[in-house]
Amino acid sequence: MLSTWLRETLSNLLQTITEIPAICIYIGITLISTYFICTDKLYMLDQIEHHLPKTWVKRLMLHLRKLVSSLGCYLKAEFILVGISFVITLFGLYILNFVGLNVQFPFLAALAIGFVDALPILGSGTVFVPWSIFAALDGDIHLAIALLVLLAIISIIRQLLEPKVVSKQIGIHPIFTLIAMYTGFKVLSIMGLLIGPIILIVLNNVFGTLIDRGVVKSIFDKK
Repeated sequence: MLSTWLRETLSNLLQTITEIPAICIYIGITLISTYFICTDKLYMLDQIEHHLPKTWVKRLMLHLRKLVSSLGCYLKAEFILVGISFVITLFGLYILNFVGLNVQFPFLAALAIGFVDALPILGSGTVFVPWSIFAALDGDIHLAIALLVLLAIISIIRQLLEPKVVSKQIGIHPIFTLIAMYTGFKVLSIMGLLIGPIILIVLNNVFGTLIDRGVVKSIFDKK
C-alpha cells in the first residue's frame, strides 16, 4: 500500500511539474489582460456603448455589477471558511502540544496550514497527511493518529458550514449551493468544489429574471 501510494504521489507530482509552463502562461496572460482592462476600461466601455443598443448596454452593466458583487461575496465566504479552519487548527495543535505530543511552534504551523488551505485545489490535508505519515514512520503513532483526527474534525466542520456560509453570502439557498458543489466535484473533482458555486453565481445573474418568473411557466404560459 505504501509503495502504491508513493508511486501515485510521484506520478501526480511529475504531472504537476509538467503543467507548470502552461500554468505560468495562464497566469501571465491573466495578469497582462487584467492590466489592459484596468488601464483601458473607459475605452472598452465606449466601444461597447458605440456598437451595442443602449438597452443591451444597461442590461450588460447591470449583470456585470451583480456578478462582481456576488463573486466578491463568494470570496468573502471562502475567507470566512479559511479563518474558521485556521482557528480550529490553532486550538487543535495547541491542545496536542499541551498533552505532550511532538508539535512544535503550533501558531506558525497553523498559520502555514491556513495559507495552504486558502490556495485553490490544495487544502489542509496537503499538510496534515504527509505530516502524519512522517510521524508514523518516525515511530510517533499517537501524533499521527491525533493529526488525522484533527484533519477529520476540520473537514467535517467545513463541509457542514460551507454550503450555509456560501449561500448566505451569495444569496442562494444552501440546497442549491450544495448541488452546485456536488456537481462540480463529480465533473471536475476537487477543483469543482470551488468552480461549481461560481458557475451557479453566473447562471443566477444571467438567468435571474427567468428564474424569478418560473422557468417552465415562462416557456409554456401563453400569457
